[in-house]
Formats: sequence, structure tokens, C-alpha cells
Amino acid sequence: MTRYTRDTLTFVAGTLAALASIGHGQQDQTPIHSEVVSAKLGNTRNVHACSNLFLTGQFTPQDMPSIKRADVKRIISLRTEGEVAWDEQSAVETSGLEFVSVPFSGPAELTDAVFENIRTLLKQDTRGTILHCGSANRVGTVWLPYRVLDQGVPLEQALKEAKVIGMRNPDYEAKALDYVRRMQAQGVPSRVPAGINARFVDPNLDVASFVQRFEGESREVFAARHEVLRACGVLPGSRVADIGAGTGLYTMLLSQRVGPTGWVYAVDIAPRFIAHINARAKEDGQSNVTAVLCREDSCSLPPESVEFAFVCDTYHHFEFPAATTRSIYRALKPGGQLVVIDFERIPGQSREWLLGHVRAGKNVFRAEIEEIGFAFVEEVRIAGFEENYFLRFRKER
Repeated sequence: MTRYTRDTLTFVAGTLAALASIGHGQQDQTPIHSEVVSAKLGNTRNVHACSNLFLTGQFTPQDMPSIKRADVKRIISLRTEGEVAWDEQSAVETSGLEFVSVPFSGPAELTDAVFENIRTLLKQDTRGTILHCGSANRVGTVWLPYRVLDQGVPLEQALKEAKVIGMRNPDYEAKALDYVRRMQAQGVPSRVPAGINARFVDPNLDVASFVQRFEGESREVFAARHEVLRACGVLPGSRVADIGAGTGLYTMLLSQRVGPTGWVYAVDIAPRFIAHINARAKEDGQSNVTAVLCREDSCSLPPESVEFAFVCDTYHHFEFPAATTRSIYRALKPGGQLVVIDFERIPGQSREWLLGHVRAGKNVFRAEIEEIGFAFVEEVRIAGFEENYFLRFRKER
């Protein structure tokens, strides 16, 4: 089961990807899906369908044969622990289906991160899916932003669909509409640009050109590297992870900081960057560096293996921020820190390239990270940062 909740951080690798390094690309256009129609799944309450997605109220164990005959492969539940009297997860998984939990109960728990998680799940996996709660009230609510922001359906039509599906709580409706309007006002892309990571997995990646690009004084995180390192507060003997290490700029600086009794894991999806970091560490005599070629859906580090994680100009490339950040959370020891450096994205102020390249602003990214369970500690002002910001988080337990 995959559970998206602030308190229970259980992750089963499956459909979510990917941790990415820095890149460019053009956003693709998602086609508008089929219209929402009434449907039937055994005796399941309040069933509607849109293409291969079923939007429903609660089903029973007796409905599982009908669900399997409908070629459903995954069930996403919005219900919280204790709402269902029987063991739904066990029944679903025993039937060979995937069970995903994105629980919320009441408007106060309906956060931006809930909307983001549902949008991610529905966008990136086209298998037969049931999205359900008790009556479909919550289902209609989370359907609304997905339909507008990711499928291009006019707001008026999507709102009507949401109510047909089951949305009836005015506070839910208000939060969904507020989220949609804020995202539209920010011009937030529905996803990172298509092909953003392609060049990094290219076996012919020109590493030298990226060294020149990433390690020049015109790049803020290079020019301010020593102040950034001081702000990180990494101590000698620490075990740290440089997530999205790229050419190894900060990997080598962190290696010097932790010293011979510490260790640095340089994590990236680019095989050529990994080979470059290995060669660089050997040439510089830095024997406390391990380069990690990560999977697309994980930082690929063991649980509680590091005290500090560093993500520099990379978070906005996480196509699946919940899954990727959750893997970092698992890799940190209790009390461990996460530092995220990324670009300010402010419509009307930021460069056009940033507005098209970075999918969301600082507040959205912070909310996503906190939703995983990280506690926000502080924003550190770095002299020389005009387009970048520095956020510190802590894993409390």
C-alpha cells in the first residue's frame, strides 16, 4: 500500500517516478478525457466513470469480483483510518490490486498537498482505477482541480461534474475552487516539461558542457557556495546525501566539510554524472564519497542512513514530489535535516524562462514537503541570492 499522510509514511514502490537532475524541455498537452457518465460496479454506492477511472462511494468485499471484472488495477481511498469497518486494504491486496491511501476528513485536512497527490496519481498512471470515499463527496472535490488544471476542462463544466459525482459540502467546494484559482493565477504548469530528464540519461551526455554551465560565477549557487555551505551547518563526521548531485560541485565541498570520519552519498539519475563524480573524487583523493545511481522513483538510499540531505536547484524537477520526498524522509535519521534550494517563481517578477521551467512557487513546494512529515525550521537569507531561496526542514521522528 502507498499511504499519503502526514503521520504514516509508508511507501511501496510502484507507479510513481521520478527524481531528476536539471534540464529543459517543452510541456506536453494532455488531451481532454471522456465525459463523466453513470456506471455500475456490483452494489458499490454512487458510481460514475470517466474513461477507465471509476469515481465512487464505498464498496463492500462482495463487490470485489465485479471490480476485478471491470479491469480495475488500483484503488485510491480518501477515507481515514477507522472509517471503514472491514479491512479494505487487505481485501484489495488479496485480490491482486494496488491499494493507495490519500486520507483526509474535513475541510481543515484538505490541503494543497492532497490535491497535488491526487493530481499526480491520476496523471501519471492510466491503469483502471477506483477513486473513492464514503459517499463520493470527497471524490468530487478532488476531481475538480484535476479536471481543470490537468485535463483542460472549463471550470464551469468541471464544477458541474464534481457535483454530479457527489461533491455537496460547500466548504470542500470553496477549497477546491480556491486551489484552482491560485494555481491558475500563478500560471503553474500541470507538470514539469516533457522530456526534462532525457538529456541526463543520454549515454552521450556532454559532462564538460554541464561543468562549465553549473560551475560558473554567473550561477548563484556556485557564486555563493561557501556561504551556502556555512548555512548548512554540516559537522565533521556527518553522513550526508547530495540529491541531484549533477557534476558534483557540492558533493566535493560536503566531502571536505565532513572529513575522513564522515561520508557523502552523491545521488543522481545520470550515469555520466555518476562516472564523472567517481573520477573526480578519485582524482582529488576524496575517499569518503559514494556515487549512487538512483532509480527514477527513489533516492535509493537505505533507511536512516544519513543525517543531512541537500537538494539544490533540483526539487522543481521532481515529477512526483510526494514519492521522491518520501524516499528522502526515509533515508534521514530522526532529527536529520533537509535543505532545499530552489528558484523563486513569482509571476510578473521572475524571468520568463523560470516561469516556464519551474512548476510552482516556494509556498507550494514548502507545503508539499511539510505534508510528507517534515517540520519547517527556517528560511535562511543568503547574500548573493536574488533568484534562489534556501529552506531548512527537520525530520522530527
